[in-house]
Amino acid sequence: MNTTTKSHFRVIGPEGSLVPDGMICNFSNNRIIPPFITADSIQLLQDTWDTDEDDIFICTHQKVGTHLTKKFVVEILRRVIDYPEGCGMQTGDIGHATVPWPEVMVSQYGIEAFEQFIQNTKGYPRVWYTHCEPQDLPFRSIHPKTKFIFTFRDPKGAAVSQYYFYKSHPLLNFPQEMQIDEFVNHFVFGKLYFGDYHRHTLDWVNGCGGRINPEQLLVLRYEDLVNDKLRCSLMINQFIRPQMKLNRKQVEEVVSSTAFDTMKKGIMENPGSFHFNPKTFFRSGRTDDWATQLSPESIQKIDHKTESIWSSRKTTLEAYRA
Repeated sequence: MNTTTKSHFRVIGPEGSLVPDGMICNFSNNRIIPPFITADSIQLLQDTWDTDEDDIFICTHQKVGTHLTKKFVVEILRRVIDYPEGCGMQTGDIGHATVPWPEVMVSQYGIEAFEQFIQNTKGYPRVWYTHCEPQDLPFRSIHPKTKFIFTFRDPKGAAVSQYYFYKSHPLLNFPQEMQIDEFVNHFVFGKLYFGDYHRHTLDWVNGCGGRINPEQLLVLRYEDLVNDKLRCSLMINQFIRPQMKLNRKQVEEVVSSTAFDTMKKGIMENPGSFHFNPKTFFRSGRTDDWATQLSPESIQKIDHKTESIWSSRKTTLEAYRA
């Protein structure tokens, strides 16, 4: 079950321009995607990929707890599933060779690498992640036993985390002179990678237009993954492997391994296939640092949009809000 692939992405043309001016992107069905993903690769997956009962998808917008969710899932699975010795899942790797982003895998390495990964992991629970909007799921069909975990966070925290991530990303050509309050204007406008954060979240939580059955979807808040790790560990365990319960010691191990400092230190010492510098990527691990990063005006702008999109509708999203 060797799932090793290369660790660095490359920009793939043709490239377009993106607000904020200077950032580069590609487009898929008029949707904005990063320049290391191609529309052809997305279309190929949508034309040919049928998920199966072994697939678990972590679905998020960007910078809302994706890798923390991956860590929870991998740490739980490696304790209840007898993965082959030395494979990424067995060692706790959360990099893209073990937990791939399928659209990137096909764009960067070709459909052959994707098919090889499927073959190598056949018969074991496999974990993927994606940032796509529900309308752009990269499948032809969804198996009724496929699992989806959707994680979201306070939009103010998402905006701050995206700003620092884009600013440090080597492939996006982010204008370094841009201040965070200017970036908030673009965030609120919703014309960044993977579309409007508020509508993206609303669509996922409300069932993805009926494509995913309610029993196949678990919705988590980043704030709970940080502050209520015990409950989240039990919830995820129950969702992905209800017939295989963690014992108390195993739950404590999952809680410990998902602590911010532990994750950062572990990836620095043994990066596996994690392709970002953890010193840059793991910035704060806090849920409330937006309060010191954003001006009152920016906070008001984001809160106003949150209320107008999330609170003015009858939606199950309200059940997940703090």
